[in-house]
Amino acid sequence: MIIRRKEGMNMPSTVGKWIEQNLHDEVFAETYYQERAKIELANTIISARKSKNLRQVDLTRITGIKQSEISKIENAQVYPNLLTIIKIFNALDLKIQAIPK
Repeated sequence: MIIRRKEGMNMPSTVGKWIEQNLHDEVFAETYYQERAKIELANTIISARKSKNLRQVDLTRITGIKQSEISKIENAQVYPNLLTIIKIFNALDLKIQAIPK
């Protein structure tokens, strides 16, 4: 699929610039930051799991969380509840910390 600019359309040159231009929209900003947090959580879990040489199935055994759910979390497809995050973080020796923006 080829996407072409419409004449007179002000398109930013990068995705980052496009995001920056749209962050003033409240709904867009809320959605963007939620998705970004979900991806950061997924990356943290994957990194910690791999550093401990654990597979998803190993994490399932330790936490009791289904492997399919762990996969969805690691692929940023779901918003896990706090109890699920706590179980995973405990298994991976991670702590939850609130840091001001």
